[in-house]
Amino acid sequence: MAERFPALFGKSRPLGEALDPGKNSFGFLRLFFAFLVLVDHAFILGGFDVTRNPFPTLTKGQETLGGMAVAGFFVISGYLVTRSYTQSRTTVRYLWKRVLRIFPAFLVCLVMTSAFFGVIAYHRQYGGFSGYLSLSPDSPWGYIYRNAFLTMHQWNIGNLLQATPYQHNPYGFAQAFDGSLWTLIYEFKCYLGVAILGFAGILWRSRLVVLVICIGLWAMQIKDHQVPTAFHSVPLFWDPSMVTLSFIFSLGMVLFLYRDVIPISGTGALVAILVLLASYRGGTYIIVGQVAFAYLCMWFAIALPLSKVDRFGDFSYGLYIYAFIIEQMLALYGFRRLGFIGYVLCATATTLVFAVASWYAIEKPFMKFKRLRLGEAPPTGSREELRGWRRLWNPVRFAEPSSSAP
Repeated sequence: MAERFPALFGKSRPLGEALDPGKNSFGFLRLFFAFLVLVDHAFILGGFDVTRNPFPTLTKGQETLGGMAVAGFFVISGYLVTRSYTQSRTTVRYLWKRVLRIFPAFLVCLVMTSAFFGVIAYHRQYGGFSGYLSLSPDSPWGYIYRNAFLTMHQWNIGNLLQATPYQHNPYGFAQAFDGSLWTLIYEFKCYLGVAILGFAGILWRSRLVVLVICIGLWAMQIKDHQVPTAFHSVPLFWDPSMVTLSFIFSLGMVLFLYRDVIPISGTGALVAILVLLASYRGGTYIIVGQVAFAYLCMWFAIALPLSKVDRFGDFSYGLYIYAFIIEQMLALYGFRRLGFIGYVLCATATTLVFAVASWYAIEKPFMKFKRLRLGEAPPTGSREELRGWRRLWNPVRFAEPSSSAP
C-alpha cells in the first residue's frame, strides 16, 4: 500500500519523483475545480440565499469557493505549462500549443453565446426573433469581435437577461452572459510570461530568478491588500487580479522548477491543511494560505487514485467556460424552482453536454495541430536560439508525432 500511494504512506519523496507525469489526478482536479466554480456561481445566478454558502464564512470573507477553484486552476497550470515549455522544441512551438489550447474553444463559446444563447434569451424576452441582429448598443456581432482576444470588452448582448436573478443581484455586479471568462486573459498573460522567461534562458539556467519573482509577486499582493492604490502606476500590475493570479501561477512554476528538492508526503499535506485552515481563521490567507493550498494541489494530484478520470477527454475547460451561461439560461426559464441542489444538478448535466461537445468537436481536433513543425532548436535560451530567428520562423510543415510532447 505504501508503494502504491507514497504521498499517503511512507517517507517523504521529492515532488518530481513522486508525481508521475503520465499517471496523476490533475485531470480530476481540474474537473472538480470547474464544478466548484459552477456551484459557487449557482447561489447568485439562481437567486438563492447566498448566506447558505458556508465558504465566505469559513474564510472570513478572504476567499470564495469559486476563487479557490480558480487558484487551483492557476497552480496546476503554472506547473504543467512550465513543463510544457521545457518539452517544446522552440518558444514559438510552445506559444502555438498555448494558443491552440485556449483560443478555439473560447471563440466557439463566444459564437455559441451570440448565435444560440443570445437568441434564446431574446425570444424569451420579446417573444420572437425579429430584431435580434440589430440590437444596440451591445450587438450580437460586437460580443464576438470585441471579446475575440480574451479581454472581455462586452459582457452583455442588447441588455437581455432582464428576468434573471443576477440582473437584480444586491452586490452591484454588472449583467453578463458569461462571467467566468474574465480569468482567461490573465491565464494567457501568464503563458506569455513563461515564454519570456524561457526564451531568456531563465527557466533553464537560473530557477532562483523565478523564485525571486514569485516572492516579489507575493510581496506585491500583500502590499496591494494593505494599500489598494499602491501599484496603480505600475504597468500591467495596476490590476490586483493580475498580481494575485500571476503569483498563484508562479507558485506552480516554482513547484515544477524545484520539484527535485520539494518534499511531498502525507505529513506535509497535513501541515499544509492546518496552515490553510489557520489562515482562514486568522486572516492570513494571502500570506501563507495560498502557498499551503498550492502544495495541497500537488499532493492531491499524487495521492488521489483518479488518474483515469480524463481517459475519455479533458472536459474541464468546456465545463468552466459554459457553466455560467448555462446557469443563466436555466435561471431565465425558472429552473430555480427545483431548489438549489436540483438547479446545480441540472446545470452540471447540461453543461457537461456542451463540455463534451467542445472537447470532441473543437478542443481535441485543434490540439492535433500542435504537431505542426515550427522550428527545430530547443528552447534553451541559448545563443543558438537567441540568434536563430530564421529557424524559429521556418515555414510550417508537419512533424512526426512525439510521445513526449504534452
